[in-house]
Amino acid sequence: MRKIFLTPFLAIFLLIFSTNVIIAQPIDRSADPTRMNFQQKLLELRNKREQFTEKQLEKVEQLKERIGTRSAENKERVATRQAQARKKVVERIKSVFGKILKRYTAALQRLDKIADRIASRIDKLKAKGVNTAKAEAGLTEAEKLGAQAKVAIDDAQAKIAAIDPASTTVKDAVHQSVDAVKAAKKALFSYHKGLVAAIRELKAVANLKEATNEAD
Repeated sequence: MRKIFLTPFLAIFLLIFSTNVIIAQPIDRSADPTRMNFQQKLLELRNKREQFTEKQLEKVEQLKERIGTRSAENKERVATRQAQARKKVVERIKSVFGKILKRYTAALQRLDKIADRIASRIDKLKAKGVNTAKAEAGLTEAEKLGAQAKVAIDDAQAKIAAIDPASTTVKDAVHQSVDAVKAAKKALFSYHKGLVAAIRELKAVANLKEATNEAD
């Protein structure tokens, strides 16, 4: 009877013990096929994300490169347009001051004709025995000033012609042209004053001659 009683009891004990051992053992989740597959999936997603990020960065770099190229091309076009615009302005400046010098040349020719008439008048008075020494000295001095005016005008024309529209700034073109024309204008004005002085001397001689004739 005792053996019969112990046998079922022993079987129940072994069953409970084996169950506790199973429960006490930790679950190896790494061996879980479901979890392992999800980890792989997550890793694949992470890899795709990295690949996508690399592609995006590559696109950004390509875009920067295209923008940089376009920016450089735009700057070059702007610089070219600015250079062309500056060239046209400088050419216009040269044209304007060139016309001014043409007027100065015409004025010089008119003054030369006045000097010719003064010389003719001096010759007529000398033929009548009038002392025209002062008038001759005045005209000689005026002629020197006329020669200086001619040189100044020619020099101004050469300086303006030498201005390079492709490399000269508008400011420099104006400055050079103004200086050249100013020197020519000053020399031309001095010539005019010299002729006025010669005419004054000639009139004084002529008036003296007339006064002498009336006295006689």
